[in-house]
Amino acid sequence: MVLTMTAHYLRNNPIHPGLNVRVLLVLSFVSGLVYGSQVVVPPKVNAVLGKNVTLSCRVQVDTNLSLTQSSWERKLPSGWVTLAVYNPMFGISIPPEYERRLSFRSPSMHDATIVLEDVGFADIGIYTCKVATFPLGNTQASTTVSVIVEPKVYVSAGSSALIDGGNETTVATCIAERARPPANISWETNLYGTSDAHMQDDANGTTTTQVHYSWKPSRHAQGHTITCVVKHSALQSDFRIPYIINVQFAPDILVLGYDGDWYVGRENVQLKCRAKANPPAQHFRWIRLDGEMPDGVKVVNNSLVFMRPLQKNDSGVYRCEVANDIGLHIRDIRIHVQDVSQKQMTSSMAIAGAVMGAVLALFLITVFTVVLITARKVPSPTYTDKMIDLPPTHKPPPPYTERPPAIPLASQAPQVASFSQARRMERHYELAEWAPARMARRDLQSPTHHSLSYQEWICHQNGADQVYINHREHYV
Repeated sequence: MVLTMTAHYLRNNPIHPGLNVRVLLVLSFVSGLVYGSQVVVPPKVNAVLGKNVTLSCRVQVDTNLSLTQSSWERKLPSGWVTLAVYNPMFGISIPPEYERRLSFRSPSMHDATIVLEDVGFADIGIYTCKVATFPLGNTQASTTVSVIVEPKVYVSAGSSALIDGGNETTVATCIAERARPPANISWETNLYGTSDAHMQDDANGTTTTQVHYSWKPSRHAQGHTITCVVKHSALQSDFRIPYIINVQFAPDILVLGYDGDWYVGRENVQLKCRAKANPPAQHFRWIRLDGEMPDGVKVVNNSLVFMRPLQKNDSGVYRCEVANDIGLHIRDIRIHVQDVSQKQMTSSMAIAGAVMGAVLALFLITVFTVVLITARKVPSPTYTDKMIDLPPTHKPPPPYTERPPAIPLASQAPQVASFSQARRMERHYELAEWAPARMARRDLQSPTHHSLSYQEWICHQNGADQVYINHREHYV
């Protein structure tokens, strides 16, 4: 805006023509610095070899300015070369050498983007987008084009076959050929192997990268998948190539058909020999180790088939032999032919056990019922049944309800005195009668026990009463 006003003023006031020209040049230079952001381009563009690349150029023009034209130029050792020009009034102009490979995407006052097809190494360089407006003049911005090369990726198998139990061997090699810049390669797997990378420079600044994956072969990883992952700026996403491991191993043998219940007379039985091998097994053979193969037995589809009912002499040790290009393996199985089916014996024992259990349960129920009825008929013991045979002086007193009523001491003193004296005399005679009889019983029970004389009973007086106690006996 300032430049426009200044130019209008100088045009209307041409006092110093030379000075006016210098002022306009200075203002034009300043405007190029101030309004350089009017042209927006990416600072760097990666173009993939042999593919198309888009060089973006967005133009920002004020409403009071007019776009004269937009163009693209390229810097060569010999100087700048114009590649394409867009003029709102006169149209598009492209030199013949770029006519087939270069075009404007959608030319307008705000867009000067071009598309360059079939990019080659010769297209590497600096490209400038220029915009001419009135009255500001030219505004420009530059971008650098680099050519990257998308790698050719493939996986090759190792030079040696993978043999189960062998030494560490190269399983596969992932190769990214002629990449610019060099590709990044890795192996994805849960096996415990190692990776080894090698890089080789090629023409035109490209590089070939090889990553070898080495591992100690094991049959358990047969059919396992490992994945080669390649990352490169020319690829929109990671490039992944799966590789299936092929491990060769001798046969793994499994014998089926014997359930442990082979008995005399059983029919339709056979021994099946199953083998897992890589490469597939080519040789199968059945033999008997403890004697001749019995009659009526044939080998059908690698299975030992008993064409008749089992006999007692079919018991023995049988062997299945299986071989492939890696080796020969064997599997032995011992067969025992019983007289009676084990299942029938088990069933009979189960029935007998059930019957015995039922009888035992019935017996226990009967005993419990008899005991319960008998317990109910027995009378409960009385208080006197629990009494201990003690001397007369140690028998417990009568219940409180049977005791005679209390008599006042003042009025009954003579009667109480006479009653106490009579009671003492009665106890004296009872003790005299009772002590010899007790001594006699003890002599009968224990011949070595000496009877006690009457004098060995000690008389203790407690108030008005006298009690005779034998010091050799313990009273409870």
